[in-house]
Amino acid sequence: MASKSEVTFGARLNNAQTLQTHLQSFKDYTSSNPALLPAALQTFIDDIRNQNESVAGETQAYSNAVNKRQQLFKKDSKSLEKIMSPIGSEIRSVFGKDSKEAAYITGIVNKIRGEKISRTKKEPDAEFVSQSERSFGSMTQNFSDMITTLTKYGNSYSPANKAIQVPALAAFRDALEQANNAVTTAFGKLKIATDKRAASYDALTNTRQRVKDAVKSQYLVNSSEYALVKGLRI
Repeated sequence: MASKSEVTFGARLNNAQTLQTHLQSFKDYTSSNPALLPAALQTFIDDIRNQNESVAGETQAYSNAVNKRQQLFKKDSKSLEKIMSPIGSEIRSVFGKDSKEAAYITGIVNKIRGEKISRTKKEPDAEFVSQSERSFGSMTQNFSDMITTLTKYGNSYSPANKAIQVPALAAFRDALEQANNAVTTAFGKLKIATDKRAASYDALTNTRQRVKDAVKSQYLVNSSEYALVKGLRI
């Protein structure tokens, strides 16, 4: 289902197309400003339509990157959150539940599990992304600290479960970092695309007003031509 803002952008572009169609049908319509002629307006509309498609594509790419990261951190059966339990169990088995090693690893586990992750926003803003990056970044750093500690335990930490052996954990940490970077990159591209589109729609609104003034000037305020375009909102 399209978002409310996307529907709004679509409605505005549809009104712009209606304006262009009316201009083409007006007898002898002209303007000393080439940007206000039907052909130029159509080119502008086509460009914005391409920008809408670009935003849609970048939005999907961002959503995919976010979903992949959430799978790695939270949702997958072998996610970061899920492997905390077997790691903790291994440490308690080797060193004892009351050992300082168990206490330290449990502390890291609690930090990772305690991070609050905001729900995905289809149209994220900079503040939302900043908060999300801090949360996922904190989890990744805590996990990296855990791996450093487990490495220091040497042969004392040699679990039979290959998924929680140090080499596998290090590779998984790299995957988490790549997922974080992918989200950051995707958001950057989305932000550029949405900002460009916003500027284009602002310019389109300005063009609409100038076209309306041109029609009003040429055909006068009580004309059928002006009546057709004056109520169009872009």
